Amino acid sequence: MRRTRRLAILASATALLLMLSAASAVADDSLQDYLDEAAEASYAGQQATWCSFGGKTKFSVVSVEHAGAMVMLESQGSAQVLGGGMASTHGTGNGLALAAWSPVDLASRYEAADTAASFRLGRDVVVVTVNENDQMRARIWFDKVTHAALGSEVYDGDGDLFRLSWTIDFDPNPRRIFNVLRDNEPVYDLVVVSEADALPERIGGYEKVDTYAGPEDSTHAYYSDGLFSFSVFAISGEGAIGPFVDADAIELPSGSYRWILTPADLWVQWSGTGRTYVLVGDLPPDHLEAVLGELPKPSRGNIFTRLWNGIFG
Repeated sequence: MRRTRRLAILASATALLLMLSAASAVADDSLQDYLDEAAEASYAGQQATWCSFGGKTKFSVVSVEHAGAMVMLESQGSAQVLGGGMASTHGTGNGLALAAWSPVDLASRYEAADTAASFRLGRDVVVVTVNENDQMRARIWFDKVTHAALGSEVYDGDGDLFRLSWTIDFDPNPRRIFNVLRDNEPVYDLVVVSEADALPERIGGYEKVDTYAGPEDSTHAYYSDGLFSFSVFAISGEGAIGPFVDADAIELPSGSYRWILTPADLWVQWSGTGRTYVLVGDLPPDHLEAVLGELPKPSRGNIFTRLWNGIFG
């Protein structure tokens, strides 16, 4: 699941960069076991995800088929297959492959504070409460037989619900993914590991796991804290790009950013030090604010721009 998460971020965000040019480890052993078993589970179903941030709310329903390390996500007729170090979209003939990846080191940030038996979708489940510094950060519902995660809640630093994800129907026997894997023969673009970036090794409690070379002289750094993850793309030049041109602005202590909310991720874009940065990740808002505070700051514009804005707004 951790490798799949990395692939999902890489596939979606790299697609953005290509347009411009034309998954966890935790210190608590029981929680680690639950997550590892979920990453290898086999099942199929519909997954509904809701997320709220900055006055916006997003919701989506996708079909999920999980066969061991392979995952297929299908929505509106498009199927994305992830796993084995590769990501592809069924029917396009295009794919991405990681040349290499590093394991995520164990962290002491989270612990399984409580487990309880429950019942969901007619199945026995165990509910695991995940704490960060004695504060509830997440709850996850694991199926006792297949070990699949049937639901999850993620909370922000104030204890408010940030993201909710539920499996709304469940079949322990995936079927379609095998046909898709058999019929899909994309050409994979190889994404190689690179050391050519100046981003910190540790940001806001997240460790930099790998850095990849991207298109148009860009770099992609992947970070994880064991439960959540994000990527930072650094691109030469300054200015709003792609879907961020019309995106809303958000003011944080570290500066002004353009941002986009999806049910699964937060996307943030800013420019500074002669480069444009895009952050894509599933981290909660208070983590995001801490991370952005340790990355290069957004440019404030030159003195004439600031004077004009100060007078005329």
